[in-house]
Amino acid sequence: MRDVQDFDLIVIGAGPAGSTAAREAAASGARVLVLDRATFPRYKACGGGIPLRTERLLSFPIDSVVEDSVHLLDVAHFGKDRFVKDSGAPFAHMVLRDKFDALLLEYAKKAGAEFRPESTVRSIDNENGSYRVQCADGFSATSSFLVCADGAHSPCGKMLGLGGDIPELPAWEVEIQAPAAQLQKYRGRSLIELGYQPWGYAWLFPKADVLSIGIVVPPASGGNMKKLVKLYVDRLGLGDAPVDIQRGHKIRLRQGHERLHAGRALIAGDAAGLADAFTEEGISYAIQSGRLAARSVISGLGGNGSLAGYQEAIDCEV
Repeated sequence: MRDVQDFDLIVIGAGPAGSTAAREAAASGARVLVLDRATFPRYKACGGGIPLRTERLLSFPIDSVVEDSVHLLDVAHFGKDRFVKDSGAPFAHMVLRDKFDALLLEYAKKAGAEFRPESTVRSIDNENGSYRVQCADGFSATSSFLVCADGAHSPCGKMLGLGGDIPELPAWEVEIQAPAAQLQKYRGRSLIELGYQPWGYAWLFPKADVLSIGIVVPPASGGNMKKLVKLYVDRLGLGDAPVDIQRGHKIRLRQGHERLHAGRALIAGDAAGLADAFTEEGISYAIQSGRLAARSVISGLGGNGSLAGYQEAIDCEV
């Protein structure tokens, strides 16, 4: 029988929320284990647009993973009635999530967090105030605190009875190998297309070698996402360009009343539905929730173990 390792904190999910929580907790001296079902770097369906405030939340540079910085916003109604505004300076960075998330995880490991990839969590048990996390490969570990940052599906959050009542939106994204002239055309420019009924929008975000194009719509319109993205791509004159990846994903939007913690466990990032209600941007909210999660855990380790302050901080700051 394998020995069971014990930690102060186990973080499930190595995306922006999980890696940030792990980095800040480990930097404060906590013994931290990060589990993720994937091997990093890994592809993550996401537009990859992050506002500049995201960079200011981090204590290290992200220049090495910035694919482009946009200063021009181009809004249209199905290709017509365009409104173009040049801010004169970048207002957002464009990243590929495989590189960006790998960078955040690397800094978590540098801070002292232990990372275990290819670890799919099968069960979470609360044993005498300590959490035992069991993985599919037989690995298990215990910890005093638990941060579930395992994405919008959040199976671990559901195991804890958290996040199941958070509304979800469908999104679809494609990564297109555009011709060099088209890549150059969209340098520094983000496109937003409006007019979808009853609501929703499509986007184009430029990267160094691809264009990220996608759509987010209400749940009832989810079945039309592929068709709508194809029509948008055709309107952009990119219908013949090779598609690298196309994939759907969910976006959770917390309404403000859903419970985010239970005992000494909490949910963060996409698992907690932390995204902008208008743009659906979630990376900056994930990072901030990771910071707040770490602070709450650190306080709990030095005090009475309560995480009640986490939800209060989320309600006030995120």
